Amino acid sequence: MSERVPNELLGSWFVRSGWSKGELARLVNRRARDLGATHVATDTSRVRRWLDGEQPRDPIPRILTELFGERFGCVVTLSDLGLREPASPIAGTLADLPWSGERTAELLAEFCRSDLILGRRGAGGGAPPLAAGSALVEPVKRWLLPAAAVRTVGVDAHASVPAPRSRGGRLALLAEQLEEAARTFRAWDAAAGGGVRRAAVVGQLYEVAELIRQAPDHSGHRLFRIAAEIALLAGEMAFDSRLQATAQRYQILALHAAMEAGDKALAVGILAAMGRQQIYLKRAQDALDLLAVGRSGARGELDPLAAALADAVESRAFGALGFAEACQYSAERAKALHAKARAQERGADWLAWFTLAALHTDLGLARCDLAAREPSVAVVAAADLETAVGLYEREWPGYLRGRVTALAGAAEARVIMGDASAAAEHLRAASALAVRLRSRHTEERLREVAARARHRFPQDPALRELSERLREPAGVGAPGPAIPFPAQAFTRT
Repeated sequence: MSERVPNELLGSWFVRSGWSKGELARLVNRRARDLGATHVATDTSRVRRWLDGEQPRDPIPRILTELFGERFGCVVTLSDLGLREPASPIAGTLADLPWSGERTAELLAEFCRSDLILGRRGAGGGAPPLAAGSALVEPVKRWLLPAAAVRTVGVDAHASVPAPRSRGGRLALLAEQLEEAARTFRAWDAAAGGGVRRAAVVGQLYEVAELIRQAPDHSGHRLFRIAAEIALLAGEMAFDSRLQATAQRYQILALHAAMEAGDKALAVGILAAMGRQQIYLKRAQDALDLLAVGRSGARGELDPLAAALADAVESRAFGALGFAEACQYSAERAKALHAKARAQERGADWLAWFTLAALHTDLGLARCDLAAREPSVAVVAAADLETAVGLYEREWPGYLRGRVTALAGAAEARVIMGDASAAAEHLRAASALAVRLRSRHTEERLREVAARARHRFPQDPALRELSERLREPAGVGAPGPAIPFPAQAFTRT
């Protein structure tokens, strides 16, 4: 029997982290419990065996990539840690793009089932490891750009393939119910965050995928568009729950469904969501590359609101990279396009969340990131974010997560400006609202801003008290708002 070879890559990351073996074991156990993997019981001797070359069992490899990624503020892959990819129940990766429509529906159903079952056991939903850099951008580019050149121009994304009258009538009725369900899901997400009813959304997506698989000749563009919209939302909810690999998998599946639907605006919206995730993962250049692919594929066919969304995310990416002029140019373009969309009073249902308040939030956060390098920009960032807060309060009071996000950003901008009292006021308001959310992403964001505020103003009693309060999860045990759901959408006709 060959002697086990020490894992030097994992050892290097471990040494640089500054953690002890006991600390890493406790972090792994805590994250595993968050995922529902109550069977995981890591100790110092187990960590020592990993460093000596033992391959940990699923879901620990992905937990380790998340922990080290959060520690160092970058994407950490399994190969970076010298770990093998665990066997995944889901076939089909970025390397084998493109998929057929039938394959897209099959993979949607398989992954939803895996997420619902394995996710509860802490197996990460069966998602392949998180992709970044050329491993993410290049396959998408090779797939989308040639497809855009050959795809029929002018396809109505809301049209359906003709079907026999009896079958078509039932499908049309069910499609209307599914569209209403998708609108309700988006209201859930905006009101209470992605952690409240994610399983219900994934379950509905599974039903849509199964419907397409059972009637592929009659599914048409409309059902694929519905699948794309719900998959996009499932990805956003997974991101909100800090399930990064699961979020990315839903985004890729949503992208396929959008292309089958011929909906280029929706495809660009999905790429924008992928870009947001990459910005969060400190991969802003990847976000710019994905948006460039989306624009090239759309070939000027975007409606103003979808184009404004792409420009707003682009502004975020430029802000994160410290490119002031490009950030400002994209922000101005986003504002102009958003104003044009409001004047036309039109926009797809899946973009209903991208209100004027959401636009100001995005642009304010872009300038907040930029202010880390150019502190004078914090004044503009605070103005944008405080405008967003006021708009949410007056116009969109039900969009609770957006309001908390804007308040947290405004607090960060005020910290950069040196205004401790205003920062404390915004943080206090945000923490009071956050108890009504189930959003791990928002909770972590509030803790991060509170920690920065306390570091900047260590003697401020209000910020000290807020920082201590936010150390505990904000939304544990808080019930989400009661929103009626059309139960008939779960019933196949």
